[in-house]
Amino acid sequence: MKKKLLSFSPAQITGIALLSVSAVILFLSPLLAAAVSLSYVLLCVVASFFPQSNYYLPVISRGNTGKNLVALTFDDGPTEPTTRQIMDLLDKYSVKATFFVSGVNALEHPDIIKEIIYRGHTVGNHSFHHNPFLMMGSYNYLYQEVLRANEVLKDMGVNALAFRPPVGIISPKLPSVLKKLGMFCVTFSCRAFDAGNRRVNNLSLRILKKVKADDIILLHDVLPDKSKSDAVLLPEIEKILQGLAAENLKVIPLADLIDRKIN
Repeated sequence: MKKKLLSFSPAQITGIALLSVSAVILFLSPLLAAAVSLSYVLLCVVASFFPQSNYYLPVISRGNTGKNLVALTFDDGPTEPTTRQIMDLLDKYSVKATFFVSGVNALEHPDIIKEIIYRGHTVGNHSFHHNPFLMMGSYNYLYQEVLRANEVLKDMGVNALAFRPPVGIISPKLPSVLKKLGMFCVTFSCRAFDAGNRRVNNLSLRILKKVKADDIILLHDVLPDKSKSDAVLLPEIEKILQGLAAENLKVIPLADLIDRKIN
């Protein structure tokens, strides 16, 4: 029985436990039974908004090397000229990163996808449209979003194994989708809440004050907000690279940090 329980996710085990309790007390107190059932629903909703949570499925949100190592990841691109400018900066510091791209942007900039690979970086799946409400849709909608992005990348010679959900939100439908596609979920453990480069001022400060060993750092390679510019974003990213080195944190490829192939 114990071995069988281990095959269930924490969400399933919690659901079995709470709904069983609810059924037992239903005849004694229908109101209390309803409250117990509702608590499970609320727990499921809240858990979806925690990118490091393994509530629904095993989520890789950080490394487990025990060394002063971190990985850099960039979401939402590729875009012109930001992604190339960031890669130029990474080349300057001999750093390799992973770019979690949307299918739509990959279709618009296939040359950048090829350049990402050529420069020694890796590419992850960030859904086709990057709909922030993706996880609220149907199973079929979620499946098609992940599948379509993968098909676009495969046409460009990229076999994306890692999926990062838009905005880091996870749903109970995701485990079966990824299992069917032979993929795994990678989120992050350090972010600046930059709202997709809408808040790039002091980006480096927000990252460096909390980064620690084995972190997967979340950044973005989309065009900065119109009131900002790459003149702000790029120096902030360079400060992050310099600050990590100053703190004796070496940036390594995501695949090496988590010991899993990305492409």
